[in-house]
Amino acid sequence: MSADLPHSEEGERIILSCILLDGPPSFAKAIDGRIDEGCFYLPQHRKLWRAIQWQHKNNHPLELHALAEELKKMGKLDEVGGIPGLVEMTQLVCTTAQLNHWIDVVRQHYVMRELHSTCTRMAEKTLAHSGGVEPFVLEVNNLLTKHHAGTKQVTLADASDEAIALIGRIQDGTYTDKDTGIDFPWPEWNRRFGLAKPGELIILSARPGMGKSSCCRQIAQHWCKQGKVLLFSREMPVKQMAPLFAQTTTGISFRDILAGRSTMDDIETFKRELGKVRALPIEIYDQDRTLSHIVTRAKAFAQVSKPKAICVDYLQRYDAQQERGETRDMALGRFTMAMKDLAIELQVPVVLLAQLGRSVERENREPRMSDLLESGNLEQDADRIIFLNAPDHRPDGVMQQLTDNDLRFIYVDAIQAKGRSDGTGRCGMMFDRPITKLMSHQPA
Repeated sequence: MSADLPHSEEGERIILSCILLDGPPSFAKAIDGRIDEGCFYLPQHRKLWRAIQWQHKNNHPLELHALAEELKKMGKLDEVGGIPGLVEMTQLVCTTAQLNHWIDVVRQHYVMRELHSTCTRMAEKTLAHSGGVEPFVLEVNNLLTKHHAGTKQVTLADASDEAIALIGRIQDGTYTDKDTGIDFPWPEWNRRFGLAKPGELIILSARPGMGKSSCCRQIAQHWCKQGKVLLFSREMPVKQMAPLFAQTTTGISFRDILAGRSTMDDIETFKRELGKVRALPIEIYDQDRTLSHIVTRAKAFAQVSKPKAICVDYLQRYDAQQERGETRDMALGRFTMAMKDLAIELQVPVVLLAQLGRSVERENREPRMSDLLESGNLEQDADRIIFLNAPDHRPDGVMQQLTDNDLRFIYVDAIQAKGRSDGTGRCGMMFDRPITKLMSHQPA
């Protein structure tokens, strides 16, 4: 390995030391500073970063002894210098300001190494008469964007080429709707609302008891068939969710099982389904409490494996981390803006649940975007806003009393009040209360 390539052993060690001493807060700063595995020049530092990522992704402590134990299990402890090497690493202590400085230094050295690599390749192309000035300038320009962002900036030319390729697939018959987005669990939504698209912030809002959390779980369970889904929940702990996933797919009420009202066949069916739930590619985090926790967790996960989608249940349950002189609305505005930025950066749809204000019930009407509780910037940041609303009467004119606990099915209108690229629309749904499942309404 050439000693001439730019790097800072001290900077790399300080970043890793701060994470081992301070845990998630320093890890969050490193992620925000666009530090990833490639930023570390020394092999032992890259291996240690990978181990830290694995610990964080699996919700394990980011501290020396836990990390050492995990590295030992993986047979990689000696590769990072063993226990003495880790202990020596933590001797480097720095302040927050110093950490930010070293993050910038390590990132800049990484960019310079990449520039060196590009220049070497371009020099070889020039000598072989296989490159020219314009391709050279373009490649260097694309590389320099790494100094300002974690990913290459897409150009208008790139977007045009992608659109041409898409049209070509339409012409040759290989195009499907899924090429432009992810389908919802209900065909009627896809037809009337359009598919969920990468980079979209989707707001799903309702009053309590209308099924928004159930709707979110069904979306996550459907999307995880295409890739891993991250589900952040402050509404319900993981332990309560497993049986809810099982009852949605089996149609068997977990409450009935607990009350002894189910047959042995139903119980065995439910147990088999729980076995399938164990393997669902859904990562559920119920301990994260703040915006920074969510963003850090998602970005760290994406460095290991890009998720298919992110769901957050729900906005008002998370600590908005108000800054001095800031109202809660302003803080929530930062939250929604960060969720939109996260969707764009990772190129995944982000579903953010939000509570509706009581004026909808008080005035007995359909919800409007202005009814979003502590709405902050929700209206402007969202690409879609979907409301779930239960009217007093079903389409057939029959009145439904929501306070009637014996009423199994509730008719619900799913209303897309905003669709940046797909317009507005509505779908009739039925909410099956005993199994907390939202289904398409089939008129008699």
